[in-house]
Amino acid sequence: MKNIYKVVLVLAVLLSSICLFAQEDNGTQYSSDIMYNVSVVGAVKNPGVYMFPPTSRVSEAIKLANTLLDTLNVPVFAANNASKRNITLKRNGEIIKLDLLKFLVLGIENSNPYLEDGDIIVVPAIKKQAHVFGAVSNRNDEDLQNSIELKDEDKVLDIIELAMGIMPSADKQNAELVRFIGNSSETESFNLDLSVIINNPECNENLVLQNNDRIYIREIPQYHNKSYVTLIGEITYDGTYAIENNKTTLLQIITKAGGPTEDADLFNAYLQRISEEDISESEYEQLRKTRADDMSHLEYRYFRNKLTEKIGVFAKNFDPLWSNKEIEYDISLKDRDVIYFPAKTVAIKISGEVANPGLISHDPELNYLEYIELAGGLTGKAWEINIKIIRAKTGEWIKPNKNTKLYPGDTIFIPRKERFSYYWPYIQETIAFITGLATSIIVIRSLLAN
Repeated sequence: MKNIYKVVLVLAVLLSSICLFAQEDNGTQYSSDIMYNVSVVGAVKNPGVYMFPPTSRVSEAIKLANTLLDTLNVPVFAANNASKRNITLKRNGEIIKLDLLKFLVLGIENSNPYLEDGDIIVVPAIKKQAHVFGAVSNRNDEDLQNSIELKDEDKVLDIIELAMGIMPSADKQNAELVRFIGNSSETESFNLDLSVIINNPECNENLVLQNNDRIYIREIPQYHNKSYVTLIGEITYDGTYAIENNKTTLLQIITKAGGPTEDADLFNAYLQRISEEDISESEYEQLRKTRADDMSHLEYRYFRNKLTEKIGVFAKNFDPLWSNKEIEYDISLKDRDVIYFPAKTVAIKISGEVANPGLISHDPELNYLEYIELAGGLTGKAWEINIKIIRAKTGEWIKPNKNTKLYPGDTIFIPRKERFSYYWPYIQETIAFITGLATSIIVIRSLLAN
């Protein structure tokens, strides 16, 4: 008998558990089928009544009303004209004001509540805005500004917070508020000390904003300036080095980089500068836009020479500076300077009208004619009287003789003969001069005859 009771008791417990599980399961299924009727009206693309589960928020309802296809014959408002800060939620006879931007930017949860059945969401169009320019965290990259919708009684700090705060580079003491006077285009300005406003939001400087107020937050000039130079070639530790613009010197940075290697050619080392203010040459830029036929002979020669020069070469020959520490050769560095340390050259370059142009090992006992012979001699087109030596150190072009000494890296240039075309500019100038002179003589004789 006792065993029968035990069996009945176990069965009863099992049946109770099954019933409870079924009820819980039915309850869950039932709750997941609940949908709320929510109306979204105003400045949305598709005003109307929508169905939402209880886990949805106000922002999801507005998003849906702005993304559905327009199947109703109702006005369509521009989505970017819809308010995010002056939304009204009508719930059970109560009017609730919502600021969705505070939820989206600052994460203030009660600004975006969960939906309830019968909610009516009214989205008005934007009517008032303030504009923040400059050093704020959330700024438009195109014009460095934020246009932020205004609510009544918004203050300077409210708008700055909605712009995600100021940058570390902001000049807090020199912000400015510019305001239109009435309906005119005239303005008045207010200086703002943001450090005071941030520390004490109740201070008088935290002004209540008006429509189209503009707040300018400037950046501290050269804030954490990230200037650098690059060292390339025969230097112990080549690479990029941070500098203070116009303060760090060439000698300081060479020393920091461990100095030149034994193979470095200090005589031909140089610094190349790319800053616009140092390399811009208005005369050269003008000639670049001019046809060669419209240049004078001297202008053309100048232009040709500039084409062969390295742009921005600012200093050459580091030997006196590094070897003798002659400070007068030291210079201040600028952002993005590049410093080259070439390897020592042990050859002479033969270029132009020789049988075998190229490199020939330097021999201090040889003159330029002997180097030319080693290169196979002159071709039939060589213009012998215009042979030039181009110095590796200075870039200078010189007319050599048998006693002209050559140094490693120098170039012997043998040009091709030019015929009539070379002398044509001189002939043109001579003809023009003679023609003008003849015309003047004729005019003078004619006047004297009368």
